[in-house]
Amino acid sequence: MRQYLKQESIDKKRKEFDTNGWQLFSKKSQEIPQQMNGSDCGMFACKYADCITKDRPINFTQQHMPYFRKRMVWEILHRKLL
Repeated sequence: MRQYLKQESIDKKRKEFDTNGWQLFSKKSQEIPQQMNGSDCGMFACKYADCITKDRPINFTQQHMPYFRKRMVWEILHRKLL
């Protein structure tokens, strides 16, 4: 996640993303959903953050991504989080 945010900051803002002071926590790869393509990085990052901040289990799969993308579009258009 940290590496993804750093890379996105460089790609989009052309500057370093400061992660000094961050505490790192990690689960084993078999404990979290695995991305199966190269295009859902951002959606996986958003869903991990969503689950963690709401203290919910991380139990979605790659198959849920089309639904989550549609849901995110709806939330943006309606300015309301579900």
